[in-house]
Amino acid sequence: MKPSLALAALLLLGAAGDAGAKTQVISLDGHCDVLTLKISKGAVAGTDDPGCSSGFGGGFIGKVKGFGNAVVAGVQYTSQPGKQFIIRIAYPLATGGAWDMYVTNDGVTLHPFSGGTYTVQGTAAKGPRGTTSVVGR
Repeated sequence: MKPSLALAALLLLGAAGDAGAKTQVISLDGHCDVLTLKISKGAVAGTDDPGCSSGFGGGFIGKVKGFGNAVVAGVQYTSQPGKQFIIRIAYPLATGGAWDMYVTNDGVTLHPFSGGTYTVQGTAAKGPRGTTSVVGR
């Protein structure tokens, strides 16, 4: 297959995979973080509002013992090099749902970092919008 045809086929496959994707936006109450989540067949990719704290990540939806159904994703923040964050968000997404975050800087020890509730875009605000990111700037 010619390189241009291979590239076109790859792009078409990627577009077909996004056909069933759903985009949802949530804000972490008390923080300036606004997360845009693209959900497709149990997989999730997302970004944090770069006006607050530039971050991106990916993960999956599943059942977590002691928590229930959740989005669980690894997140990287440019303002926190050398740290790996893991966020867990109650799913299905609903205003007032819980979230929590953990961090590791060595891949051996996982520490609780933060948590709270979130608001789904397009619904009445549950909590106040903050001025700082959950991870700091």
